[in-house]
Amino acid sequence: MRPIQEIVQACLQNERKAQFELYDHCFDAMLSVCRRYERNEEFAIEIVNMAFIKVLKNLSKYQPNKPFTPWVCRIAVNQSIDRYRQKAKERELFDAIEEKAHLSDISVSTYSEVEWENEEYLQSLLEHLSESEKTVFNLFAIDGYKHKEIATQLGITERSSIRHLTNARNKLQQLIEEKQMRIKKA
Repeated sequence: MRPIQEIVQACLQNERKAQFELYDHCFDAMLSVCRRYERNEEFAIEIVNMAFIKVLKNLSKYQPNKPFTPWVCRIAVNQSIDRYRQKAKERELFDAIEEKAHLSDISVSTYSEVEWENEEYLQSLLEHLSESEKTVFNLFAIDGYKHKEIATQLGITERSSIRHLTNARNKLQQLIEEKQMRIKKA
C-alpha cells in the first residue's frame, strides 16, 4: 500500500482507485469507532460509509502535518452522533404514535456470555447500557469530550450528560463485579 499522504493527494485529484485504497486504509479504525456507538453491525457499517463520504468531501481540509487516522476517527464519531440524534427524533415520533395508539411497551433483552477479552468484553458490557448512557460514556470516557461538548452535540443539558455517565459507570461497575463473582464461584 502507498503512503497515506500519497493516497490523499491522489484522492484530491478524484482518482477512484485511490479512494478505494483510502477506504481500505480507514475502514477498520472507523468501524471500531462506530461499533462503540451502534449495536447493529449493519448500521455501524452504514455510519462508516456515511462518514467516509464526509472524509472525501472534506479531504482538502485535512492538515498533512497531523496524523490522519485520528482525523478520520473524529469524523466517524461526529457521524455516529448525527445518527444518534436521528434515532432520537425517530424514537420521539414513534413514542408519540405509540401513545396515540395506546400500544403497550414491549421490551426484548438478550444476554450472551462472552469471553473475558479486552475489547470484546468492553463491547459486551456497553451493550447492557441504554443508548443515551452508551453514547455519553463513549464520548466522555473514550473520545475525550467534555460534558458541555456532549450536551451541545446531543442536544441535552450538561446535567443530563453527567447523569447518563454516572448511570453508565454504575451499571458497568455492577456488571464487572457480577462477572468477577461468577469467576470466583467457578
